[in-house]
Amino acid sequence: MRLPAVLLALLCLPALADESVPEPAPPASEMPTPTPAPQAAAVPLAPMTLPTPIDYGVLIVSRERLEVSTPCEIGLYLQGNLTARLYQGQSITLNLPPGQVLVRLGQLGGQHCQPRFEQLRSQSLQINSGEVLRYRIAMDSLGLQLIPAPQNY
Repeated sequence: MRLPAVLLALLCLPALADESVPEPAPPASEMPTPTPAPQAAAVPLAPMTLPTPIDYGVLIVSRERLEVSTPCEIGLYLQGNLTARLYQGQSITLNLPPGQVLVRLGQLGGQHCQPRFEQLRSQSLQINSGEVLRYRIAMDSLGLQLIPAPQNY
């Protein structure tokens, strides 16, 4: 009867030996030194990281609360197409290709406003690459117009 118990104990000893305290790491002098990886061929830079010329100009149009005393939206038309609706205190920044841009402003209907006749007068702006143009909306006797704003406006 003792023989099977002794055999069982002998069979369990190797399993218990695996769960014992791990062997200490070899000293640093015996550690293998890492071999440097072979040099890879130079990887070209991604297209987005290469310097690219600026091929657009920036147009910033602001509608200040005191310049135009109407609560109605003001439509900003570029090349005859409605591009933006500006409410009091809003501004818009547009990236535009260089060249002449026809800009027209008009009051739009909405909320408490009645649609008005469209303003037919337009202004021509010259946009250059890399240039930032700042304008604000004002009203004179002929209607809405863009007037240049200072750069820190």
